[in-house]
Amino acid sequence: MDDQSVPRMFGPYVLTRLFGSDPIGGTFLAGTAAGRKLAPYLLIRTFDGDAVDTAALIPAMETAVEYLDDIRGQAVARGAVLGIVDDVPFAGIDYIAGQPLDRLLGRHGSERTQVPPEYGLLVAQKILVSLEATQILTVPTGAPHGFLVPAFVTLSYEGEARVYGAGLGRGLLASLQKARAREAFAAYLAPEVVATGQPSVAGDIFSAAAILYECLTGVTPTHGRGEGLLAGARLAGSTTPVPEEILAILASGLATDPARREKDVTSFRKEVDKVFFGGKYQASTFNLAFFMHQRFAETIESDSRDLASAAGLDVAKLQAAAAAAATARPAAPRRPPPVPTFGMPAPSSRAGASPSPAKGGGGATVAVVGGVVAVGAAAAWFFLKVPAPAPVQPPTPVPAAALPAATPVPVVVGKDDPAFQEALKKQLETEMQRVQVQIQKEQHATARKRQAEQDRIAEEAKKVREAEDALKAARERADNDEASRVAKQVMEARQREEAARSAAAVPKTKEGDLVELVEVDQQPQPLKTVRPEPPPLARKNHVSGTVLLRVLVGETGKAEKVEVFRDTNPKAGLAEASSDAVRNWAWEPAVKDGKKVKTWITVPVPFKL
Repeated sequence: MDDQSVPRMFGPYVLTRLFGSDPIGGTFLAGTAAGRKLAPYLLIRTFDGDAVDTAALIPAMETAVEYLDDIRGQAVARGAVLGIVDDVPFAGIDYIAGQPLDRLLGRHGSERTQVPPEYGLLVAQKILVSLEATQILTVPTGAPHGFLVPAFVTLSYEGEARVYGAGLGRGLLASLQKARAREAFAAYLAPEVVATGQPSVAGDIFSAAAILYECLTGVTPTHGRGEGLLAGARLAGSTTPVPEEILAILASGLATDPARREKDVTSFRKEVDKVFFGGKYQASTFNLAFFMHQRFAETIESDSRDLASAAGLDVAKLQAAAAAAATARPAAPRRPPPVPTFGMPAPSSRAGASPSPAKGGGGATVAVVGGVVAVGAAAAWFFLKVPAPAPVQPPTPVPAAALPAATPVPVVVGKDDPAFQEALKKQLETEMQRVQVQIQKEQHATARKRQAEQDRIAEEAKKVREAEDALKAARERADNDEASRVAKQVMEARQREEAARSAAAVPKTKEGDLVELVEVDQQPQPLKTVRPEPPPLARKNHVSGTVLLRVLVGETGKAEKVEVFRDTNPKAGLAEASSDAVRNWAWEPAVKDGKKVKTWITVPVPFKL
C-alpha cells in the first residue's frame, strides 16, 4: 500500500497517525471504528513495504495465529491480532503510550538517544523475558520470535517493554532478498539466519545481544562481525570502555559461530540477571519511566493532542469515503485463504470428498479453526484473529451493482456452532491462564529466594571490605594493638562470609535426577517428532482440537512417561493417538549444572480439519 496518508479506514480500524515506515511497511496508531468513539486504540504494523514477500508471510501468520491465545508474559504485547485487509497483511497490539525502540535508537529521522548502561541491561532483560514466554513457538516456527529487531519492541512512558511479531520469522526473513530490507534489519540478525532464512533460538539470542550492544554503545552493529564488534567498544557518548562483565555477556550472545553461542534463552537471561541484579547497574521500571519522560517530554504532550484529535474524527465520513473508493476500483478476484491442517489430510485430498450443502443455498463451506476467519467483499477478505470489537456503523450504502456477489455463508449447528466454540475457547483460556499463573508463582518464589541469598552474601562481603580497609589504616598508623584487633574482626567476617556461602550452596545435581522445569538450565528440545495418526472415529466425526500432554523426558532423551493433561471434547481417541506418537519422539534432554536430568514438560498436539 503506497498510500501512507492518515486518517483513513483500514478494514474495521481507522489509522490516525503514522509513527514511521521501513522496507516492510508502516507503524500506525489506530482506533476501532465502533460508533462515535475510536476506542480501544491499537498499534498497527502493516506489511505493505516493497520488500515484503506476501507468499512467504501469510503461511507464517497462519501458523503463528494458532498460538497467540496461549502466549502470556510480562513483556509480551497484549491484544495481539494478525490479519489481512485489502490484500495487506498486518499485525496489531493494544496501544500503550510510548515509543518504538527503533525511534529511541535514531530511526525514522529521530535523534539517537544515549541510553545509560543500566537501562540498556533492563531493556535486554525484558526482551529475554518475552522470549521465554514465547518459547511455545519454537517447535512450529523454529524460534521464540524469529525476526527480533528494534521495530518490534515498544517502550512505554511508564517504563514497560512490549515485544510483538513473534512467530513471523520465516515470513519476514524472506524480505531480506531485497537490498533495502537487508540494509535495515540484517545488523540485528545472526549471520546463519540471514544466510539460510531459517529462524532459530540461537538466532533470537544473537538479536537480543545485538540490541543490547546498540543500546550500550550507541552504534548500530555491523552485519557479519559478531563478537568482532567488541574490540575497543565504548559506552555511548563517552570514552569509557564497556565493562568486562557486560562484554562477557555480549560475547556469549554475538558469537559468529552458532556452536559457540548461548543456545538457551533462560540461561542467557540468567547471565544478564547476574550482572543486572548483582552489580552496580540495578535500575527499576520506575527509573526507566523517569528516563522516558525526560527524553520524550515534548512527544508525550504531542501524543496526548493526537489522541484528543483522533477522538473527534468523523468516522462515518471516513467510512463513506472508503466505500466510494472501493466502488471506483475495479473488482479484483480474491483467492480464498488456505485451511491449515495437522494430523489429518486436507478436505480436498480425501478420497470422495465433496462440498457439503448448506442451508440457504451454495456448496462452499467455511472452516473455523483456532482463530477467527471472516470473509468480506469491501474491506477485509479475512482476519486470522481479531478481538471482537463493538458493532461497526455501516458506511454510506453502495449500489448493489458495484459490489461483487457475496458468497453464501452456511448455517453452522452442533459442535461447530460459533457460540459453542467461543464458550469452549474461553474455558481453555481460563485453564491455560491458571497453569501459567502457577508457573509464574513458582518462578517468582525461586527468584526471591536466590535474591535473598545473594543479598546476604553481598552484605557479608561488604563487611569484609570495610574491615580490610580499617586494618590497612591501622597498620599505616603503626598501631599494632589496633591492627591486631581489626585483623581478628577481618578473620571473623571472612568466616561468616564462608558460612553464608556454604549455607547458600545448591546441592550438586546428579545425572538422571528429576528436576522441576523452572529449575533447569536448559529445557528439553525435540530432535525428532512423530505425527499422530487420528483414529477412524475422529476422522468420521471431524473432531478437531488440541490435546495437551505432560511428558517426562528422561536423561537419555526418551519420553519415559506420557500423561494426558487435557483431551478433546468430545473424546474421539485423539489423546491416545497423541500419546502413542509422542512416546516415539526423540529429545535433547534437560540440563542442570551440566548434568542431563529428567523433567516434566507440557506438549500441545493440535488436530485440525
